[in-house]
Amino acid sequence: MEAPEGWEIVDGRLMSEYEFENFAQAKLFIDSIATLSEQEDHHPELHFGWGYVVVEIFTHSSDSITQKDYDLAVKISQIPME
Repeated sequence: MEAPEGWEIVDGRLMSEYEFENFAQAKLFIDSIATLSEQEDHHPELHFGWGYVVVEIFTHSSDSITQKDYDLAVKISQIPME
């Protein structure tokens, strides 16, 4: 399986990095990911700070990337970045 556009496979995980102008914008993006993740019942690992967000997605129970991970990555990519 190839990584979706804007994502790469690193150490068996889908990963993407996003840049923002400040901490508040990064947090708003994290909040949007959290809402989506709850709706999808699938939760990525999120790392963020001033002006950046790093998203890691993989399925813990299978210790691999699954279709559910791929689908979540595509949906995260569609979140508007304001």
